[in-house]
Amino acid sequence: MPRKVEEKKKIIIIGAGISGLSAGIYAQKNGYISEIYEKSPVAGGLCVSWKRDGMTIDGCIHWLTGTKEGTQLRDMWRDVGAFTDEDIIHHDNFGVIEYEGQKFTLWADVNRLEAEMLKFSPEDAKEIKKLGNLIISIQNMPLPIHTPMDIMSPKSTLQVGLGLFPYLNTYIKSSKLTLEQYSKRFKSPLIRYVLTHIVPGDNNLYGAIFAYGTVCVMNGGVPKGGSSQLIKNMVNEYERSGGFINYAKEVQEIIVKDKKAIGIRLKDGKEVYGDYIVPACDSYETIRKLLDNKYHDSAFEKRYQNIVDYPTPSCVYISYRANIEKIKESGFSGTLLFPTSPFRVGNSIADEVKVREYSYDPTFIDGDDALVTVLIHQSNRDFPYWEKLYKNRAAYKEEKSRLASIVQEEIEKKLPELKGYLKPIDVTSPMTYQRYCNAYMGSYMGFALGPRGSRLMHKGTFRGLKNCYIATQWVQSPGGIPLALMSGKFAIQRILKKEHKFYKITRKKFLIFHK
Repeated sequence: MPRKVEEKKKIIIIGAGISGLSAGIYAQKNGYISEIYEKSPVAGGLCVSWKRDGMTIDGCIHWLTGTKEGTQLRDMWRDVGAFTDEDIIHHDNFGVIEYEGQKFTLWADVNRLEAEMLKFSPEDAKEIKKLGNLIISIQNMPLPIHTPMDIMSPKSTLQVGLGLFPYLNTYIKSSKLTLEQYSKRFKSPLIRYVLTHIVPGDNNLYGAIFAYGTVCVMNGGVPKGGSSQLIKNMVNEYERSGGFINYAKEVQEIIVKDKKAIGIRLKDGKEVYGDYIVPACDSYETIRKLLDNKYHDSAFEKRYQNIVDYPTPSCVYISYRANIEKIKESGFSGTLLFPTSPFRVGNSIADEVKVREYSYDPTFIDGDDALVTVLIHQSNRDFPYWEKLYKNRAAYKEEKSRLASIVQEEIEKKLPELKGYLKPIDVTSPMTYQRYCNAYMGSYMGFALGPRGSRLMHKGTFRGLKNCYIATQWVQSPGGIPLALMSGKFAIQRILKKEHKFYKITRKKFLIFHK
């Protein structure tokens, strides 16, 4: 008798951001039928660009981990068709930081970094060398991103553990050390300032050094076209694989029957059914709204309830257009951070401006002007301010205008060549991220790795609920684009494990468990 052809099972994915597209692509390539339901008219989620005054604004990518050939993360980006090697731009520095009239360049090279530090503070030679060794150590630390730890075979778990063991002590110590604490090992006020301003927000030493270190080994480049092009490439890959995206279709509820997720209910009342549901959106949105708060999860709840030990990053993001020739005349290139007079932003006081120019990519050039942006750090501690202010739209608009003017004045004081050639075109706030992306407290990443908090590595399921596998940057601290990508793949791998099937990609097959 002819062998019965197995009917393909259907996976419904909620959200067409990095996580959702990743889940969709891996679902299609592993023999499933999938559909994505996205509340916005475009894909991308938090990885998005938009137009203002003829200018394209990139709202996400400043650098992208996983651009180095030969790394597992680069293989994952290739799986989803995100970019080619020719698409990647590598800058020679991670930015310039100015302090009391001195400019410090964070060269994308550990030896040049050490030389730069020694130039300003030879008395810190011993600590500078230790820092260089620390960066090199963290650069080489393997990331367990091929398979979720919870479904690895004992042999694979042992192999991963042995691979990480030499780096474990360094990781633990650097994860528990704040940048403020670490900076006190140095005598130079300039170096102390630099170390506490490498990355914005509530970051520990590990997070900052990892971000900087990836750029040093050409594993943190910038894709041409920014966020919108990367998402466009992933959408194309998903559709080529047979997937379909339903745009402007907001999901109101995950339908559960007999403790099993069986479908979704849309805002318009339509119901869609499938074999598996993958919420690839904000985890707070999934727990509180889509699942009606019926599935308690202690890992998430303890973090939502403790915003001191588990801060989440957001920002006020101000965009300008500036004359390219005047940018060159000012000597400003790439990213520049400099101190300013204190000014209020949300519930916080800012005393610096981090300005970035995008003339390196034609995507962000319009006529004689290039995009210039400023990111001012905010967190979940600031969100209540913006949430309350938004209820008075006139006051909300006025506050955004005030901040754009203050920042413009500070930039023009620092770079007088730009005076009269710098025009504000857009201001986003934490409320912008919350409104458009349902982002928890306006956050653009997950829980920060604070010194008192514990690292989150969520299994992607809720106790008491079958056939629901979450894919979101929130399942692992500290979130971000690579972890969003990984979470989509992990969700499909968990489904395959449940069905005792092999996980495969287009180039290879990997046996992750026995059939």
